[in-house]
Amino acid sequence: MATPPRWSRTGLLIEVDGPAVTLEPQAKRIATIAREQHARSERIAKDADERALLWKGRKSAFGAYGRAASGFTIMDGVVPRTRLAEALSNVYRFAAEKGLEAGNVFHAGDGNLHPHVLFDADDPEQQAAALEVSHKILRMCIDYGGTISGEHGVGIEKRPMMAELFAADDLAVMDRVRAAFDPDRRLNPGKILPGGSGCGEGAEATKKRGSFEAMRGFAGMPAPPAGADAEGPWI
Repeated sequence: MATPPRWSRTGLLIEVDGPAVTLEPQAKRIATIAREQHARSERIAKDADERALLWKGRKSAFGAYGRAASGFTIMDGVVPRTRLAEALSNVYRFAAEKGLEAGNVFHAGDGNLHPHVLFDADDPEQQAAALEVSHKILRMCIDYGGTISGEHGVGIEKRPMMAELFAADDLAVMDRVRAAFDPDRRLNPGKILPGGSGCGEGAEATKKRGSFEAMRGFAGMPAPPAGADAEGPWI
């Protein structure tokens, strides 16, 4: 069987590609390195069926989190690969400090993390704690020289942190570029670039043209969820 053992708390899925004659030597070398780094077990898929079983665990992870808890937040931060182990240790520590559990899946080998912080969706205190942990994880990514999104984008949720990641002058340039294509702020208003004083020139331009928050009263604009601040609390 190529499925991970049940006792395993951490697994690393490595896929190699290339001419067929090169794959077996690569796989053996990877297994050797894994043993040298104290891996308790390694398994090499021998055919397509065994390979599919290994990938099944990865593809089922998201649903497994949904069965483990009624609510979870997901992040998309990035850290340098040299700080990957340290960052993952902090993810679990930050959650444990708030009495929560966390896990991480999906392509961490490129430094792009997807930590899941689990909580009881019916418990407002746990929900608030999970959001606090999530923000702490993303700020850790910034502190480590990484960024707040590796592939899924900033959108609305991470807007406040853009001012922590970029200087006010940088955000102002981004805002001017955006205004060149959308001077009336009609395309996805209120996304990516933060509002308020943290955006410098961009914030002033937004105020002049009308912010996303000011537009909420128009038909079709969504109201913020209960307990949300102006920027939105969701990760």
